[in-house]
Amino acid sequence: MKSFFLYCIVLLFAVGCSSKPLATLEVKVEDENRKFSLVHIQDEVGLQDNQDYHLVEISNGKMIPLVRQDNEMIFVLTELEKGMHYFEIREGKKELEAKASIEKGNGGYQFKVNGDPVLFYQEETVLPADVSNDYYQRSGFIHPLHSPGGQVLTDDFPKGHTHQHAIFNAWVNTLYKGEKVDFWNQQQETGTVAHVDILEVKDGNGIATLGSKLSHISLKHGEVLAENWEITVYPVKENYLFDLKFKQENTSDDTLHILEYHYGGMAFRGSKEWNDADTTHFSNTWKVNTSEGHDNESANHTPARWVTAYGEVQGVEAGLTVFSSPENFRPPQKIRVHPTMPYWVYAPMVDGEFNIPPGQTYEGHYRYLVHQGAGDESLIHSISNDLENPLEVRFKK
Repeated sequence: MKSFFLYCIVLLFAVGCSSKPLATLEVKVEDENRKFSLVHIQDEVGLQDNQDYHLVEISNGKMIPLVRQDNEMIFVLTELEKGMHYFEIREGKKELEAKASIEKGNGGYQFKVNGDPVLFYQEETVLPADVSNDYYQRSGFIHPLHSPGGQVLTDDFPKGHTHQHAIFNAWVNTLYKGEKVDFWNQQQETGTVAHVDILEVKDGNGIATLGSKLSHISLKHGEVLAENWEITVYPVKENYLFDLKFKQENTSDDTLHILEYHYGGMAFRGSKEWNDADTTHFSNTWKVNTSEGHDNESANHTPARWVTAYGEVQGVEAGLTVFSSPENFRPPQKIRVHPTMPYWVYAPMVDGEFNIPPGQTYEGHYRYLVHQGAGDESLIHSISNDLENPLEVRFKK
């Protein structure tokens, strides 16, 4: 009898049966097996903010952490075979393997996972240490970005291109009120981008989200675009995973014309060790791979659902893969990959001019997977497939 009760206790703990199921989710994998799927689904159950919940996979009793945020349920499903799967929502805590957090730091906000630095959002205005020109001052970007092994993958105010800023967003060749405005090349002294305000900071449940407001400014006419960023770092253990979503609204009284050009948009500037113009720090040339099979030599101005950039930093190979949402403008967006410098950018204006009229918006969503080495090809494929063909998740009636 004693062993029977002990068995029951172990069973209840293992499969989370200490509480009755609140609802059942049906998850359909229609096309191919999934290695990794990040799921956001509207809370139709009415879960409480101050209560812990988890999922239980009915077929095997596996417990899966569940996070509730902004009336959404957020969880990660791994190793799902093609077919139908069922999960019960239950009360009770299933500890996350990793927890993301945000700390206010010197000049901005530091995101961490399990206490290790992931990325830093630069709130305060900064200038490069060796340049006094005020037009290079900048705020409202991400730097540094760390790999899971601690290597710094980005560069800010890089040698040879002082106006570039790690992970940043800016238009280059634009026409506004009949005049050229360049928000990217600050040395042209026609435009810039600046942080304005912090809109929200959320952590404490394993997911860390920061909302910020930026301004795209014509130095002659003032603000043209008000831009909101939402950076969300997820509780993923072996690699770092985060989303960057933005919305730009034309707050002026005239149309901004983004002219056809060979670059501009959401950019990534790689490590100083990959920059041969930086004779102090250069050690090796980065490598680029894309979803369509292109590399450094052939990727420029080709469409890409994802781009991987990697190389050695401090003697260790590390990199990141950036996925462009299929809901972005002109999917799959074309990319600009510089032939010699370690930067590339999703550049939709390569396919021609587009406009943002007064009161209208332009939006984008990019997912970042930060990894050691060139990244796990099967994981990259699974995340890309997850964006292109999301799992069918619904509450079972």
